[in-house]
Amino acid sequence: QANLRKFMDHVHHLSVEKITKMLERGLDPNYHDLESGETPLTLAVQLDNTVEVIKALKNGGAHLDFRAKDGMTALHKAARAKNQVTLKTLLELGASPNYKDSCGLTPLYHTAVVGGDPYCCELLLHEHATVSCKDENGWQEIHQACRYGHVQHLEHLLFYGADMGAQNASGNTALHICALYNQ
Repeated sequence: QANLRKFMDHVHHLSVEKITKMLERGLDPNYHDLESGETPLTLAVQLDNTVEVIKALKNGGAHLDFRAKDGMTALHKAARAKNQVTLKTLLELGASPNYKDSCGLTPLYHTAVVGGDPYCCELLLHEHATVSCKDENGWQEIHQACRYGHVQHLEHLLFYGADMGAQNASGNTALHICALYNQ
């Protein structure tokens, strides 16, 4: 237990050499922190300047699709953190842009909700993220981009084939959502 806590501290402090040494000694990086519910990888992607940490974790056996206790993978967390560098790194290491969290939502869906750097959205789409993921209310990425006024995200979604006429469970299209939310 103390070893796992120490390992999370090394991740938090970006101590690549210490992380690598513990992994070489056989530590399995696929576990949940008891306090936060994060995995070492899901913690790392939410911090800045962690490309080398992410690579060390992957090389040491971290599974890219291993979910934190909240049901999100590292790619979901990177998308929610609006961190294009870690998003790109994870994709280059082989993460699928179509991983679904415990609610069935993709990283692309999360970028449409949180906004931020439109490049994150474009990067996922360029890497063949599937458009038209629906939440429990039938809302798709296009509805969320309109709801929150993320215009550049909307442009990317439309360019990559999002259906402007898609209706949510209430029968509202993206245009209806724009009007409802004064966007």
